Amino acid sequence: MTMQNACAQSAFVDAHRHLKTRIVEGSAPAPVTAIPVNTERRARSLQTCHRYRAHEPERRPVPKDSGAYVPELAARLEDDPNLCDGARRCARKLAEETYRKDRDSRSLAVTVTYPARALGRCRRTVQRYLRPLEREGYIAVDVIAGARSRMCVGLVVRLCDPLIARHHRQKWLGSARNAGATAASQKHRFKGYIKGNCPQIPVQQWAMRCMDGVFCSLIKTDPLAGLPAIAPA
Repeated sequence: MTMQNACAQSAFVDAHRHLKTRIVEGSAPAPVTAIPVNTERRARSLQTCHRYRAHEPERRPVPKDSGAYVPELAARLEDDPNLCDGARRCARKLAEETYRKDRDSRSLAVTVTYPARALGRCRRTVQRYLRPLEREGYIAVDVIAGARSRMCVGLVVRLCDPLIARHHRQKWLGSARNAGATAASQKHRFKGYIKGNCPQIPVQQWAMRCMDGVFCSLIKTDPLAGLPAIAPA
């Protein structure tokens, strides 16, 4: 037996004897060093943990009761782990506005500014809310291209079936207002956009269209000019 095997066997025997002494013979374990307690901090915590904050946050004015409400939506929206709470709130706000304006087509012509103001978030945050909703199939977003320019003038958000409750997927309940009555406000900026006056482009196609200028610039600058020439065969 080599010296290394003898040392290993001796260590194993010592460990076995120590374990047997602790378990079988019931010897007292090694004393555990107690963690020092900061009595002053503990007393201060017990005295102040039940009190209110010294400086309460400023309360904002409560919104007026307009009578608007969110229609019945599928519980899948609340249970989907791929959505954040902000995306769920954005979906409910879009459903509320769509239910109020266009219940038949379930399409809402809107700009990013409206949900940004309604949710109290910036435009970039709202765009981050729309992407997972579109990816998971709750909404479909098309870009409204200007009729006289190449700029985007708004979005058309269409509510898809996974967002709607199963018993309302065929049709929402009709509005209680008089069908022949004139609307209180005539400022319908997107009144003719959904009817086909302006082209609607999918988001992915619009992104490729916006990158056309960059591609054209790269082609003009000949990006392959710096590569070494190919030697003739």
